This record gives sequence, structure tokens and C-alpha cells, in this order.
Amino acid sequence: MSAAVVRWITKARPILVALFVSGCMSASGKQAIAPAPVPVIVFPLVADSVRFTSGFGDARGGGRAHHGQDMFCARWTPILAVVNGTVDWIATARPKSGKSYSVLLRGDDGNQYFYDHLNNDDPGTRDNSGEPGYAYARGLRNGERVSAGEIIGYVGDSGNAERAGAHLHFEIHIGRWDNPVDPAPALRAALARRSH
Repeated sequence: MSAAVVRWITKARPILVALFVSGCMSASGKQAIAPAPVPVIVFPLVADSVRFTSGFGDARGGGRAHHGQDMFCARWTPILAVVNGTVDWIATARPKSGKSYSVLLRGDDGNQYFYDHLNNDDPGTRDNSGEPGYAYARGLRNGERVSAGEIIGYVGDSGNAERAGAHLHFEIHIGRWDNPVDPAPALRAALARRSH
């Protein structure tokens, strides 16, 4: 083999390897997908015993997909900030019929955490007439800074959760709103850390 051919093979080797790998991926029809990030969070409820249902990606009416995890537990269970950050989307008046109390936590880690179906009942009732003070921690306002583990609200069944029962719908959006990932791995890891 001539010296020129050896030089060409030596220089072309990285390109040939890349083409081979690319061809293998195309032939299988699948490309490696990086796993979704799993942020380190505090578990969003003071209760350890919760039932996860209606998981991430489940179908919803109108062609929508479920972007979170539903965690069923007792009504009025305190809801915690999962990271340090700033709260937003806090209602200042009772929502219109069919709408829910919710809160968005803009985490210092660059992610956004959405909590939905907060309490909308007056104490001791199921009247759907509770004011914001029964949904959110006392005095919580839009733009307020909170610390991980701080109480920010209370579990309920506001919005379209009346028939399902009291639960927290929880979402994680990585880096920006409308970039949801399944929160289950982060939730399970948070529960495991709490139990140790």
C-alpha cells in the first residue's frame, strides 16, 4: 500500500466512523435520546403517603396530553415549595366557575414548577366558595420569594378536579414554560431523600 493511501485512510478514519455510526442509527430508525433531566427538589407535600395516578403523557380531552403527575391525598394537606424561587399566577379573587386555584414557582434553578387544583372550599365544607386565603399560604403574593420546604398552599379539588377528589397536580418545566418533563423521577427521589 502506498504512503499516499495510508495518509488518506488515516485522515479519513474519523469521517468514516461518523458515517458508519450515522448509518447504523438511520438503519435502526432510532436515535439515542438523552434522558430528561431530574431536578433535585423537595417533595411538594408534607404527606409521605400519596397515591400517584393520571401520569405524565396520559390522554386528555381535545387531543391534549397530561403534563404532570396527580398525587391524591387528604384535602388541606400543606403544599411546599420544591425549590427556592419566586411565586406567580396566584389568584387574588375566586376563579370563575370551572377554573382552579394554581401557582407557578419560578425556581432559582431556572426551571418552572406548576401546582394546580389548590383548595377552593371554605373550612368544613365542600362549597367551592373558598377565597384565595384558603388556597394559598397566609399572605402569599405574586412575586414573593420562597424557600424550598416553605408552605405555599393547600391541597383541594378546584377547577375540573371536583369529581376526581382532592389531589395536587404537579408539573416540572425545564428551563422555560411549555417544556414539560415527567416529574415522577424527581418526586420519587425527593421521597427517598426524605425517608433517610
